[in-house]
Amino acid sequence: MTSTIQSLIEAGTAVISDVFDKMGLIPPILDNSLIPIPGPGVRFAGPAHTITGESHGWSGKGDRAKLAAIDAMVPGVVPVWAGNDIRGVCCFGDLLSEAMKARGCVGVVVDGGVRDLAYLKTLELPMMVRYRTPAQAIGRWRVTGSQVVIRVRGALEDWVEVKPGDTVVADDDGVIILPAALVNKIEAQVVEWAEKDSRARKDIRLGTPLLEALDKYGHL
Repeated sequence: MTSTIQSLIEAGTAVISDVFDKMGLIPPILDNSLIPIPGPGVRFAGPAHTITGESHGWSGKGDRAKLAAIDAMVPGVVPVWAGNDIRGVCCFGDLLSEAMKARGCVGVVVDGGVRDLAYLKTLELPMMVRYRTPAQAIGRWRVTGSQVVIRVRGALEDWVEVKPGDTVVADDDGVIILPAALVNKIEAQVVEWAEKDSRARKDIRLGTPLLEALDKYGHL
């Protein structure tokens, strides 16, 4: 894990979001309905490996484009699945989750569904997903592209754009996307912001009045 990724994980999505605000940018937070698997305590970060698809009827034994997209994943990435408002069916289940883990993925974000939830909770591959369902995607939804620019549902805006290589950070507060061109600038400010928060937290714990802390640190 690179030092940048580690710094972003330790700071957390809330601090990263505040830094976007400080820079005058809308924080690119993904939809608040995403749920953690296996549960609370999920934390991961890494460069995005993007996958997109669409819902329509089709015939065949398997989605070869989906399998090829997973086979192309490399250690350390975070697959980001754009379901494009997929409903009722899963993007993948236990077998493809095992494949992503075997390829060294550090976490997965799914703007859509998964299945085999009980198994996924034992896999030690953290995920943030929109919903769970028993219905497979074969014949209903298929991958149309990978390592391309995708759109996933956002929290502050309807859609968030994700490009291959953008940094994905996920924790108990949600998921945020850091554009590759801004990562270094954001990281420097995130580290400074997190250190300031730590000092403010210590002062507040010792009884410092909140208005005094606000004047001292500039934000609370």
